[in-house]
Amino acid sequence: MKLSSVDYYLDWPVSIKLKNLREYIIANLEKKGNLIRWSIVDIQNSIDSFGMKKLKIKAVLAN
Repeated sequence: MKLSSVDYYLDWPVSIKLKNLREYIIANLEKKGNLIRWSIVDIQNSIDSFGMKKLKIKAVLAN
């Protein structure tokens, strides 16, 4: 088993409520590989007027 650490940037749309954010993040990270652990490192407000935020996530994946 090979473990890899990745920095992943993910848009957080306004339609995703805070209580559903965990499932949203996990669903997107599992597309990249077998998820071992993850954490949100940074949250940035976007420049556009739609109110989206950008999440910086550090994850460990097993391939």
